[in-house]
Amino acid sequence: MALLKQRLDRRAGSVLAFAVMVAALASCVLFDGSGSARRSYAFSHRAHIELELGCTDCHQGAESKDEPGMPSVGACRLCHTELDAQKPLERKVESLFDGKQFRAMAQGAVGPEIVFPHLKHVAAGLECSACHAAVEKNEDTLELPKARMDNCTTCHTERKVANDCAACHPTILAEIAPASHNGNWTRVHGGVFHAGSESTVDRCDLCHKEQDCASCHMTTQPENHTNQWRRVGHGLAAQLDRDNCATCHRPDTCISCHSENEPRSHTGNFGSPRNNHCLGCHQPLQGEGCSACHSGTPSHALAAPKPPGHTPAMDCRQCHLPGGVQPPMPHVDDGSNCNSCHH
Repeated sequence: MALLKQRLDRRAGSVLAFAVMVAALASCVLFDGSGSARRSYAFSHRAHIELELGCTDCHQGAESKDEPGMPSVGACRLCHTELDAQKPLERKVESLFDGKQFRAMAQGAVGPEIVFPHLKHVAAGLECSACHAAVEKNEDTLELPKARMDNCTTCHTERKVANDCAACHPTILAEIAPASHNGNWTRVHGGVFHAGSESTVDRCDLCHKEQDCASCHMTTQPENHTNQWRRVGHGLAAQLDRDNCATCHRPDTCISCHSENEPRSHTGNFGSPRNNHCLGCHQPLQGEGCSACHSGTPSHALAAPKPPGHTPAMDCRQCHLPGGVQPPMPHVDDGSNCNSCHH
């Protein structure tokens, strides 16, 4: 009885090992977490590369034609006839094909609007992985990364080959705006820019330089920059998204304007005795201090000197904050270095 159990265990182990081997070799149909077959099959490049299959074993024109070609069902059957013998129909290699055509035809291809002479790139000595990034780790053909224009332009620059629009695009020219720039593009382009889309059609930097924005907006203000915006809205917008303002404006733009025009909030009890005005604008910019706008305020020049025995290295706030052993500060604490006023 014990001998029979050992034989059954050994047989079960062999079956399990064979099943694992078949799955690793085939790697053409994956299952999701529920155990049911995926709607879209998966072809694993990694599994086939680990079996030491070369690119030209499946893409037979990769080194001789401008069209590298896709696997044929006959070529796949050379290995899969035996591997798929016990599989259901939906898991056989034929499930990867519609008739004789591979179902993942040209996944990640650049498209008909782009000129890509494959053979010329092979002749230049480029490895397949130079354009087909991480293909050796790819587990699903349908998830191969799309071609990025950056990769092409960077490679062309490094190799000192033609890198203008016409080199790759038969219909796109530098002097002709893309189709997306029609209609109300002037009104919506700011939102597209700030959305930070990685899509090629949404990337301004592929055609425009940073100074292009500034040179345009020096003469054409954004539509929201109305007189009401100037009087009321821009201060709140600057507090919420200062980086947005910095797209066109430098910090000295604010200073030069507010040196002549006080903000509308500078009224009533904005100043003494509460003296909480600094925090309205300068709390996020403590390093710039109140003197960024009020360099000539007389009261600041009358700041009391440090008492005898006090050195610049002392932490004034340790004693002078509310609840400390010394009287609290008679003014708002904007985070500045006390030594800048109290000498």
